[in-house]
Amino acid sequence: MAGTWRQAWLIVGREFKIDRYYVAGSIVFVLYMAFFGGMAIAKLHEEPRLSLVADLIFWIVVSMVGYYFSRRITKYITEDSYTQMLAYYRVMPISPQVIAMARCLQLILATLINGTLLFGTLYLFHSGIREQMNIESFIAFSLLWTGFGLLLNSIYITFELMLRGKAYFWYSLILTVILTAAVLILHFSGVPIVEGTIRICASKGLASPLVWILFGAGAASVYAAYVFIVRGIPLRDLA
Repeated sequence: MAGTWRQAWLIVGREFKIDRYYVAGSIVFVLYMAFFGGMAIAKLHEEPRLSLVADLIFWIVVSMVGYYFSRRITKYITEDSYTQMLAYYRVMPISPQVIAMARCLQLILATLINGTLLFGTLYLFHSGIREQMNIESFIAFSLLWTGFGLLLNSIYITFELMLRGKAYFWYSLILTVILTAAVLILHFSGVPIVEGTIRICASKGLASPLVWILFGAGAASVYAAYVFIVRGIPLRDLA
């Protein structure tokens, strides 16, 4: 197990070094979206009509917290870059356990870094958010949405390693359409998502069961993705 961890961290370090400029671009993008997206959330208690805008923007922003830009992700359709990566690792050879662990570690690290920047910027730069939630409530809000991000990104990393580039694109697009439709249906049914989670976190804080259920589901989904990837990689046709 120690050898698996060591090899996984070597892959993670190598990937971050290669994509360091893309990572810097990701950080700038997260800060940009946190600042301008936070404007809608900060005004929710004054302008309820912004609820749909906040719902549509925020789930997309949170879903991207687990990623950082990379050359591989920009070429996954034209070059089927993830399949090429798996073929390279198979020749090395690097075990499925190492590949899966490295990808899950990348997801966790990206979520930690981007999530800290996202939620830190939201709270520090938008007084309207501080008026709606104290620090405990905002931590609960952050954990809740981090859980959602982990859950969603666990699906995405499974897609990227189990599917060819074009299939990955179409499955991701279908998932995006489904989630967008769900947001619209909930909103027009009188269930504002972001505003609703703010109310829950503001009233119950870290004592809210929903916070820990969703965060726990996100953590469990990362492990489930690891198991699925380990079992699926040896069965993939990489030719």
